[in-house]
Amino acid sequence: MKKKFFLLSSILLVALYGFAVDWSTINWLPDGAGEGAYANKYKVEAAFGQNIVNIQLDGDKPAVYTYFLAAVTSCSLPADQYRINGAGVYLYLSAFTAKETAVSVEAGGVTYDFLVYYADGTGEISDNPEGQGDEPQQGDLTPATFYGRDVKQVNGADVTFDWSITRNADATLTFEITWSADIAGVVPQVSVNEVYTTMPMQGRLARFTTKETYTDGDQPAIFFLIAYTGNAARIDISYTVGAANTKPGEEPGDNPEQGLDNAFRTVKAHKVIVNGMLYIEKNGKRYNALGTEIR
Repeated sequence: MKKKFFLLSSILLVALYGFAVDWSTINWLPDGAGEGAYANKYKVEAAFGQNIVNIQLDGDKPAVYTYFLAAVTSCSLPADQYRINGAGVYLYLSAFTAKETAVSVEAGGVTYDFLVYYADGTGEISDNPEGQGDEPQQGDLTPATFYGRDVKQVNGADVTFDWSITRNADATLTFEITWSADIAGVVPQVSVNEVYTTMPMQGRLARFTTKETYTDGDQPAIFFLIAYTGNAARIDISYTVGAANTKPGEEPGDNPEQGLDNAFRTVKAHKVIVNGMLYIEKNGKRYNALGTEIR
């Protein structure tokens, strides 16, 4: 069971979209605009770090209201089909005429891709919707994860930060960081070669994958900056692209990158997002981020 736990945690960082959305697992959006006219009509498959509120009126226009960790700068819908409101955006229902509509929103330098479902929309549900069922991109790199742990004072108390950097098969980098206690006003950022990115988060977990690719052996200047009410904690990282080590608290050999059979490294799994939560589907079964099977 221990090996299964760490295997799935590693796959979580590198798996690509591979399944159509199972809309039966996602709740209908609450109708705060039409006195029931829009009830049981719309669903959203939220991106990691995205918050879905409900259907509400923007002036006299019914809209899906959603917000993010930072100010919204763009939306892929036609210009007359949305309105940006700081870190939030109104997505007008008139934009959704198909069964499924793909939407991209950029906020704080991060692109959030998600789907909106409309029960009365035209067309069929695709077995391979855009961005959801493409064949996984193949790379010639073995995913490798480098782990670390640091303890920082936050508001006078010690907080443990566990972080990881994964060099993915396509040579991009995935950053992930968790913290051991609630932090008021937390805004997690990562700096790579002096370029700051606000990391989408859920609870005490923040994650971000670069669009840029990196060469094994590169040593980019990296640090996490965890801003919070009144101050910030900085975690400096010494990292060589392609490096892997043992996760803090792990026994040597538990990590697939640390000598498990190659069959474990190449096992195929798929990432599924349900109500904004990330799961792994493998061999017809679904697991959460801790490797626990969801029944």
